[in-house]
Amino acid sequence: MLYVDENRCSGCGVCVEVCPTGAMSLRGGVAVIDQERCTQCEACFHACPEQAILSVSDRSLVAEWDRAAAMATSAPPRASSIAARAAPALAATLVFIVLDIIDRKTAAGGGSYTQEMTTGSRQSPGAGSGGRRRRRRRGG
Repeated sequence: MLYVDENRCSGCGVCVEVCPTGAMSLRGGVAVIDQERCTQCEACFHACPEQAILSVSDRSLVAEWDRAAAMATSAPPRASSIAARAAPALAATLVFIVLDIIDRKTAAGGGSYTQEMTTGSRQSPGAGSGGRRRRRRRGG
């Protein structure tokens, strides 16, 4: 699922031009995605010069994102409730960042981060030599 970060969107219209289904439009100088017409081709995601279009794939995170968006648009925020309203969106963003880091680590061929954490398979330096480090001596 794709979303537009209204704080980043400059209203340039590049995403509207590249959308093959016409799901993108500009309203009030900000890009808007018609979720019913969107086919998730991510053409707008890759074309956006401001990186204002975000891709969300996990269903539970989509529900959290929708809930945070509904809370943000339901009533004008009071000074005391701004932090309470921002917490779900911040939590969802942090989950995206952690998942992205894990995905990048496993894609780089470095092994599975979660496997290292659960099995303890990570070796300490010098583990192959009986736990002691070897030092070279200079000849002279």
